[in-house]
Amino acid sequence: MNRTLDNSNNLNERIKKSNKQIFIWTFAWLVSTALLAFGPKLIWDFNIYVTYVVIAINVGLGIKMLLVNKNLLDNMDELQRKIHLNAMGISLGVTMIFGSLYGLLEPSGVLAYTPQPANILFVMGISYIISVFLSARKYS
Repeated sequence: MNRTLDNSNNLNERIKKSNKQIFIWTFAWLVSTALLAFGPKLIWDFNIYVTYVVIAINVGLGIKMLLVNKNLLDNMDELQRKIHLNAMGISLGVTMIFGSLYGLLEPSGVLAYTPQPANILFVMGISYIISVFLSARKYS
């Protein structure tokens, strides 16, 4: 009984640490993405070399964010991992469907503006959050 409690506490500590790491690295990637989006015009007057450096930083932070997310999945128990992997699959499918449709709306004359990739990321994030929430409710 005591051993089970220790394993549960150890699991909770690992997940708490992994969640903190995800927050830190996702925030760093988000800041670098914003810097890449607004920096050339507002900060460094389209200096191509500064832009290349910020692109490299953004890619590096993105890779680190992926590795930290994988580590979180490795630290989860089977049910938590199932919930998140299902949410990732649903989010991937929703993003593929929405992304392909969204990209075709301007050429077909439905949209009067050029679709923005950030909107696709928004749909991806929202579909992931909703999927995790609904799956967690289903299994609780």
